[in-house]
Amino acid sequence: MLKRTLAALILALVPLVSAQTIVDVAVEADDFDTLVTAVQAADLAGVLSSDGPFTVFAPTDAAFAKIPGETLNAILADTELLTSILTYHVVAGQVGSDQVVDLRSAETVQGESLTITVDDGGVRVNDANVIATDVAASNGVIHVIDTVLLPPSVTAAQTDSIVLPISALNDSGVSGTVTLDRFLGGTLVTLSLQGTPSGGVHPAHFHAGDCTAPGSVVIPLNPVDGTSGLSVTEVDAPIEAILEGNHLVMVHLSPEEISTFVACGEVGAGAPGL
Repeated sequence: MLKRTLAALILALVPLVSAQTIVDVAVEADDFDTLVTAVQAADLAGVLSSDGPFTVFAPTDAAFAKIPGETLNAILADTELLTSILTYHVVAGQVGSDQVVDLRSAETVQGESLTITVDDGGVRVNDANVIATDVAASNGVIHVIDTVLLPPSVTAAQTDSIVLPISALNDSGVSGTVTLDRFLGGTLVTLSLQGTPSGGVHPAHFHAGDCTAPGSVVIPLNPVDGTSGLSVTEVDAPIEAILEGNHLVMVHLSPEEISTFVACGEVGAGAPGL
């Protein structure tokens, strides 16, 4: 039913796309009433009606309905928070679906990055499914999503513990999880890996960037024990600082082969589902 409704929506928009802005399209579509209300409450209608171009990942009314009513009303009443959340759905420039599928992340107008995942199940932006693409407007393009996106800076402050996946690199067979726990003024970082060769140690670090383009080391971690697959490190950085940045955990083969990567997991702005 939802697919038929969205298909009908997009077909209805086809004759109008050359003249209508992103805001006009959303108003006419009938499935973005809450989004339009939020945009107007944040006084962003003028910005999203300007030349742009913009790419908007637009949550449907059903997406907003997943948020408890009291929470949604509180967000709508807090202009600063609302603006941060809405601009986190907007990417500068026109990024069509053919470009989206080639991206791992995208920086938003709000300043933090979205994670883009493409697999057999379709395309996801953070933990939202893309359910319709390439709805054209005169000043950009809309991709429809089924979940409201929350910036890491919003979710991090409310997070005391989180578990994120670590995946194998270079056919190493090493994978597992990284757990971040709020601990005193810092963070307790626990790596739990399977498939590590017995004996020896595997250096591990937080790097900037993502797993496809790792940057410099930002926080060193205790090496992973090859036999147990465990590493536990207390770091000074608060959990918010780790989750708000675009970071990754990289595990290396050995101190002697530090340039050989065996596993990686994205943490923070690049993390899945954060």
